[in-house]
Amino acid sequence: MMRRLEYGFGVWLDEKSCELVFENGVSCEACKEKRFGEMKHLAYEEDEAADGEVCYRFYQNIWDESKRKVFEDRQVTNGITILMPGLMGRECRKNSGHYHGVSEGHRLPFPEVYEVLCGTAVFLIQESEAFLEDGPLVVNRMRAAMLQEGEKIIIPPYSAHCVCNAGDGPMAFGNLAVPCALHYGPIARMHGFGMYLLKEKNHLLFVPNARYEKLPQMEFVSPVEKENLGVVRDVSLNEMFWECPERFDYLAEPEAFETEIWEQLGK
Repeated sequence: MMRRLEYGFGVWLDEKSCELVFENGVSCEACKEKRFGEMKHLAYEEDEAADGEVCYRFYQNIWDESKRKVFEDRQVTNGITILMPGLMGRECRKNSGHYHGVSEGHRLPFPEVYEVLCGTAVFLIQESEAFLEDGPLVVNRMRAAMLQEGEKIIIPPYSAHCVCNAGDGPMAFGNLAVPCALHYGPIARMHGFGMYLLKEKNHLLFVPNARYEKLPQMEFVSPVEKENLGVVRDVSLNEMFWECPERFDYLAEPEAFETEIWEQLGK
C-alpha cells in the first residue's frame, strides 16, 4: 500500500517494503540503511540471529529543482528517516542517536527540528554539556516526548536525541538541520541512552540503562506550536521553510533563540 507523506514534496511511503517513492521531478541525494548488527551495541538485548534485519533507512536532501536554491543558500539540509515495524527483542525499533558538536564561532551546539510524517514516535532527549569528557556520561536532564503524525519538536543544544517507533507499523519522520559535527561515541560508550523503550503486551516500558550513574528522573514533555520558529501542526517543515526561511534562523544561530527553543519543549 502506498501512503503519501505530508512532506511538502511529492513523496510516498511503500508500507510493505518501507521504502520511499518520489514524484517525477523530486530528487533524493542519498539513501542509507542501518541493520541491527551495526547497532546491537546500543540495544537492550543483543540477538545475533537478528544481525541482518534493517532497523531504519535515512533519505537525505529531498526536493525539486525549483526549491533547491532556497535550501542551499541557507545551508539547510532535510531528510526522512523510516523506522521499521516490529521490535528488537523486546525493545522498540530506534535510530542510533547522537549529540551535536559546537561549531566554530558558536557557544552552543546547533539544534535540529523534527516532524512526524506517519506513525507514533517517542523522542528520547538527554541533556549533557560534558558529553565529550572521558568516563561515564553524566546526564543533567532526561526528557521523553510522544508525537503523532503532523506534530513537531525542536531538539535543544547539548541534547542527545534518539527516536523510537512506538507504534505497530512503520514510522517516518522528517528533519531540518544545519550541517555540524555529530558525536555518536558518547552514546555508544554507554551502550545506548539512559533509558530503553520496551514494549510488552502492547504496553510501553521505560527501563533504565544500568551503565549510567545517578540518572535524573524522566520528564514527559509535550512540545508546543511556535509559528515564528516554523513549528505548526499539519503544515510541513519544508513548506514553512521555503515560504519564510528566516523562521529557521535558530538552526544556525541558537544563541539568539535559546529561550524560545527550550520553551518549545513545553516544559
